[in-house]
Amino acid sequence: MSKKRPRVLPSVDTQLVEIYDDLANENENIRLKAAIAFSEANSPQNCHSPEQLSKVLRRLIRGLCSGRKAARHGFSIALTEFLYQHWGNSSSSDASLQIPDLIDNLVKLTEATGKANGQEERDHHFGRVFGAGAFIQSGVLLQENVPPNAWHRILNIIYKAAKKKPWLRETCGMSIYEAAQMICAGDHNPRFIQALIDELIDSGLAKTPEGIAIWLKVQRHFPKAKMPTGIWQDENPLHRKEKSKLAKILKETPIARRSDEQTPETLQRGSWTSKINFAWNVILSELMRGQPVEGATPKPMTIGFRDFWQVAVDEHLFSSISSEERKYWGFRLSQQLFGSASPDFLPDLFSPNFVRCLINQLASKERYLHLAAEKTIKSLLIRAENEPSVASAALRGLIACTSHLTVSFDDITKTKTVERLLALVHPSSLGLLVPELCVQLVSPGTIQEKEASARRQITIDQLTYLLKSHQKRTTQDTHGSECSSLTRQILGILATYSYFSIEKPRPSQLDCPVPPLSSRTQETLRTRLSTCLLHILSNSLDPTSLASHVVDVILRCEADEHMNSILDLTGTLSEIIPIARAFLGHVRKQTMSESNNKPMLCAFELLYLFTILQLYNGDGDAVGMLGDLRSCFDLLIERRQTAQHIGSELVVEILLSYVAKPSQLFRRLAQQVFPIFIPIIQHEGLLSMIKVLKTEENLSGQYEMFENDAMHSVEDSSDDGSNIEEVDMTNGNAVQSSPDEEDDSQVSSEGTEDGDQSEEVDEETAAFNAKLAQTLNAGESTDEDMDDEQMEALDGPIASMFKARKKLVSKKQQRMEAKETIVSFKCRVLELLETFVKHRHKDLLTLDLVLPLLTVIRTTTSRLVSARACKVMKDFSKRCKGRNAPHIEEQQGAAIIGLLKEVHLEVMRESSNAHISACNQASLLLAKILVGNDKKAVKAVAEIYAHTESSMSDPQGRIKKLFFVDWLSWAKSVEAIV
Repeated sequence: MSKKRPRVLPSVDTQLVEIYDDLANENENIRLKAAIAFSEANSPQNCHSPEQLSKVLRRLIRGLCSGRKAARHGFSIALTEFLYQHWGNSSSSDASLQIPDLIDNLVKLTEATGKANGQEERDHHFGRVFGAGAFIQSGVLLQENVPPNAWHRILNIIYKAAKKKPWLRETCGMSIYEAAQMICAGDHNPRFIQALIDELIDSGLAKTPEGIAIWLKVQRHFPKAKMPTGIWQDENPLHRKEKSKLAKILKETPIARRSDEQTPETLQRGSWTSKINFAWNVILSELMRGQPVEGATPKPMTIGFRDFWQVAVDEHLFSSISSEERKYWGFRLSQQLFGSASPDFLPDLFSPNFVRCLINQLASKERYLHLAAEKTIKSLLIRAENEPSVASAALRGLIACTSHLTVSFDDITKTKTVERLLALVHPSSLGLLVPELCVQLVSPGTIQEKEASARRQITIDQLTYLLKSHQKRTTQDTHGSECSSLTRQILGILATYSYFSIEKPRPSQLDCPVPPLSSRTQETLRTRLSTCLLHILSNSLDPTSLASHVVDVILRCEADEHMNSILDLTGTLSEIIPIARAFLGHVRKQTMSESNNKPMLCAFELLYLFTILQLYNGDGDAVGMLGDLRSCFDLLIERRQTAQHIGSELVVEILLSYVAKPSQLFRRLAQQVFPIFIPIIQHEGLLSMIKVLKTEENLSGQYEMFENDAMHSVEDSSDDGSNIEEVDMTNGNAVQSSPDEEDDSQVSSEGTEDGDQSEEVDEETAAFNAKLAQTLNAGESTDEDMDDEQMEALDGPIASMFKARKKLVSKKQQRMEAKETIVSFKCRVLELLETFVKHRHKDLLTLDLVLPLLTVIRTTTSRLVSARACKVMKDFSKRCKGRNAPHIEEQQGAAIIGLLKEVHLEVMRESSNAHISACNQASLLLAKILVGNDKKAVKAVAEIYAHTESSMSDPQGRIKKLFFVDWLSWAKSVEAIV
C-alpha cells in the first residue's frame, strides 16, 4: 500500500493579511496607515508582472464589494493610489494591461451573480461606484494617451448606477462633482468636462440636486463649456423664473416633466436620511459668492440669497404642512449657515416660517425637534461669542422678524437668546442696531393701541438691557467712547418719549409715533429710564455727565415747538423750571471753575439733576426740594465759612427725604452722595438720623414722621404698636445684601405674622361669625320658613355688619403698611449710618450713636431693623482698634464713663440675645477707649461692671454668659499689661 503524499500548504504573507484587515478598520488613521503600507508593499518595484497586478486588482475590487466595517473607504484609497502608481504615468504603465482592460475587470468583478441576496447586491453596486470613483481620483483617465472611450465608460457606469438605484444617486453625484473639481484644479483638456455634461444630460439627471451642483460647478470654472439648451432658463439653474422648480428639486419632490423625459419616480431619492444633500452647500456657496469668475458672462437674472432662502427653505422646508423630516433639514441648514455664513447674510436667515417653527420647537421640551432647535440657537451663540459682529447681524434679523409678537422671543422660548446677543454686540455695530430699535418703538407695525403697547414694551426692554450690558464698557479704553455714545443715545430716546408727545413730524426725522404712545407706555419708559439711571449710579465712573445729558434732552425738548410735555406746566411750574435751569447752569459753572470743592459741587449737581427729573415725574415734593437744595448750596458753598453748621443739618434732612422715597433710584442717589457730605456732618445732622431710629413703628410713628394729614387720628391708633404684625427675616443673608439688590418691597416680603397676631385675627373672625349667626337666628326660623318681609328686614343689619368688618380689615392693612414704611425707612437710615461709621469711627461724635443703636435693637418689632443695627454696632466696634479708636481728652473721660453706665443700664432691661451682644460690644468699646487714654481707668470700668453684676436679676444666666465673659477675658489681658 503506497503512502499518501503530504499536503503542502501555500505560504501566507501575514503582513499583507494584516494590511488588508486594517484597510477595513473603522478608525480613519489606521486605514490611512494601512493604505500607505499597501502602497509601499505593491510599488512598481515590488509588483510589476501582469499576474501580480491582476491579483492585487482583483483583491482590491473584491474588498470594495465587502460590507465589512469601513472596507469601501479603505480599499478605495488603496485602489486609487495603486492605479496612480502603475498607470498614472504613461511611460511606466504596463503594455499588457491597459486602462480599458482594468475597467472591464471592474465591471466583471462587481457584478452580483448567482443567488446573491439583497444586501450582497447592494454591496456590489457600492463597490462598482467606489471603484469608478477610484479611477477618477487617480487621474489615469485624464491622460492624453488613454482612449477617450475609457472616460465615457466610467461616467456611464456612475450615471447608470445613479439612475438605476436612487439610494446611490447622491454618492454617484458626489463622485462626478469631485471629478469636475479635479478637472478644474488641473490643466486638462476641456473635452473631459464636455463629456461629463453630455453624459449628465443623456442620463436624465440634470434636474436633480446632484445634477444642479455639477452644472453650477462646470458653469463657474468652465464658462466656455457648451451647456445644453432647453433644460434651464438661460442655461441657469439659479434663474429667478426657475426658483419654484429649484425648490421642489432640492426638497426632492417630483416635478412635472415633458413626455420625453424620465418619469418622476425614477428621480426620487431612495429613503430619507438626516444628512442634507451636498448640493445645498454648493448652491448656497454659489449664491453667497456673488461675483462670477473672470471671463464668465454675468447673469443678471440670478436669484438672490434672500429670495432663494425664502422660497426653497422657508416656504418648502419650514411651511406649516412640511413634515418633521423636512423641518429637520431646515434646522441642519440653519446650523451650518449660522456657523459659517458671512454676517451680511445672517439677517436673511430669520424668515417668518423659520422663526415660527423655531419658537414652537423651543417652547416645549416635548416637541419632536426641540433638540434640533436648541442646537441651532447654540451654534449661533457660539459663533457670536467668537465673532461679535455676528451678534448685531443676527439681532437685526431676529428683531425684525419677531416685531409682530406681543410677547418677547425670550419669554416664549424660555431662553435668553436675545439678551445674550445684546450683550455680545460689538460696540462698532451699535450704531446700526439702536436706530432699528428706535424705529420699532416709533412704528410698531400696528394701529391697535393694545397690541402696539405690547410690542413697544418688548423694544423698551431691549433698549434697557442693551444699555445695562454695554454701559460697563465705558471704563475700557478700547471701546469706551463708543459705548458711552450708545448710553447717551438710549438715554436720549427714553427721556424724549417718556415726558413728551410729538404731534408734528420733525424735519428729516422719523420720530412721530404711530399710533401715539399710550400713557401706559410712557409710564414704562419712565420706569426703564429710572432703571437705567440706577444702573449708571451703581456702575458708571461719571454718573453726573449722563444724568446731565438726560436733563439737557428734556430741557431741549421743552423748548421744541414740535413737542408737547405731558406735565402741565402752568402756574407755579412755569416759573420754577426757568429758575431751576438757571440755577443748574450756576452750579455747573461753579463745578468747572472751582477745583478745591469739586466733589461736593458734583454731588449738588447730581442731586439737583435728579430732583428736576422728579419734577417731570409729577412729584409734588420736588418743588420744595429744589428750593431746599438752593438754600443748602448757598450755606455750604457760597457761605461755607459762616453757615456750614446750618447747611450740614439741612443736607442731612434733604438726603433723608430722598431715602424716605420708595424709589430705589433715590435711595441709591442718597447713598452715592452721602460719603461726600460725611466730613461736614455735625451733631445736629446726626440727631436727624437718630430721630428716625426712635420713631414708633405704627400709624402714630408714620404720622409723626411724614405728617400725613389723611391718616387716622393718633388717638384712634395709640395702641397700634401691640397689634402690628411683625416683619420677620426669613433669609439670614439679607442683612449682608447690598442696597442695590434689595427691592423696595423686601421688608414686606420678608415679613411673617407672629402667633399673637394670628390668634387675634382668629378671635375677631370667630366673633364676627358668632354675631352673624345670632343675627340670622334672631327670627327663630330657618330661611325656608321666612317670608320676603322677614328676609328684607335682615338685609340692613347684615349689610352694617359687613361694612364694619370691612373697616376693621382696612385698619389692619393700614397698620401693617405703616409698619412696613417705618421699618424700610429705618433700614435705609441704618445703611447711611454704617457708611458714616466707616468714615468717622475715629471721631467722638460717632459715640452719640451708641445708645440710639442699642435702644432700637431692643425696642424694634422688626428683626430686619435689629439685625442691621447690630451690624452697625459690630462694625463700629471692629474698626475702633488701637490707633483707630477715638481719642479723648482728660476732661472728656467723665462723659464716656457716664455713657458706659447708661449702656449697663440698657443691658439690664429685658431684651433679646442680639441686644445683649450689642451692649457687650458697646461696653467693651467704651472701656477700650477709656483705658487707651488712661490705664488707670480700668479700675473705674471694673467697678461699673461689678455694680451691674450685683444689681441685675438674671436667673437664666443669659446676660452673665453673653456680657461678662468677654469682659473678664479682656480685663485679664489689660491687667497683665498694666
